[in-house]
Amino acid sequence: MNDTSLHRATVFNGWRIAGWGSLLALLSLPALAMQLGGDVNWTASDFVFAAILLGFVGIVVELAARFARPGAPRIGYILSGFTAFVTVWSNAAVGIIGDQDTVNDFFYLMVVAALIAGIIVRFRPGAMRWIAASLAIGQYAVGVAALNLMPGHGVEWGFLTVFALLWLTAAWCFQRAVTTPAG
Repeated sequence: MNDTSLHRATVFNGWRIAGWGSLLALLSLPALAMQLGGDVNWTASDFVFAAILLGFVGIVVELAARFARPGAPRIGYILSGFTAFVTVWSNAAVGIIGDQDTVNDFFYLMVVAALIAGIIVRFRPGAMRWIAASLAIGQYAVGVAALNLMPGHGVEWGFLTVFALLWLTAAWCFQRAVTTPAG
């Protein structure tokens, strides 16, 4: 197989087409819902925001599939990208803790700080385990901050626990990547 046909086989891999096609289908669902009823009302900026977030997930999966070792490391990167996506998406949609932007901004800041820290450490699994673990702790830290900044407002500890468990699972995957020899 020559280089051109190998490149073409990689670019047009069925899994890649299915993955990006699925993301495109998800992006088209609100447009379809807008045609069927008046309950969904997205603006062009909503579609751009969704496209950026879904594109982020697609790029994370592409990079993990291309550069990460199979198994725990790859799962850790994909899970981290998915959790970052869900954090930003749910926070933008309804706010993770109430509708106070001051408290919810901490969730955005944590994801951005983790991304910057990941870039600085070149996404090495040994460092990524600590970044993911810090994000898990950060979920509860924001919950405690919300109790102080928003007296009388209930904090959804179960929801924060789900996010913390996702980050801890990613941290565990990165830990396995560090302790398991490359094979």
